[in-house]
Amino acid sequence: MDGIKLLGEIEMLTLETKKGMITPTFNYLLYKNIAGEDKDKRTDKFNSFLDGLFADNVDSVITFFKAVAGNLLKEDELVDQLSKDGRFDDIHEVTNEIIKGLINAGFLKAKISEWMRYGDRLIKGMKKSLELKSVKAEEKEMTQIQIDQLEENMKEANERIEEASK
Repeated sequence: MDGIKLLGEIEMLTLETKKGMITPTFNYLLYKNIAGEDKDKRTDKFNSFLDGLFADNVDSVITFFKAVAGNLLKEDELVDQLSKDGRFDDIHEVTNEIIKGLINAGFLKAKISEWMRYGDRLIKGMKKSLELKSVKAEEKEMTQIQIDQLEENMKEANERIEEASK
């Protein structure tokens, strides 16, 4: 199977199944398992996964491990194993390891770059909307808050990508 398999430092991403230990392979199949079979919704689902991953969202971690396990573990078995192994104790460390794997796999790295460009375009579009005279002051204020939050999220994502690239 083509893809990037990271062993050793990614021990925390290994799962135990009835068929033995499995380690994530960072490839297109992993992407499909995360994003789903519906091609029209894949980009949105993967972008949502990345939003959560960079925000240390537990649900994104579960989504990742479900994608790794495929049909070898039920979701409740998976979450129980992650809890028992202490992987929810330092969710930031786990998401960092996932990010490392993603940015070292060509296709998945390209999907992260695409997600970052989308965020940049969104910020630019929101800033342009602030220039419209038809937008009320309170709407401008809310939009500026959203812009500030999105810019901060993008900055943090860039920092995490740089950190994971070391």
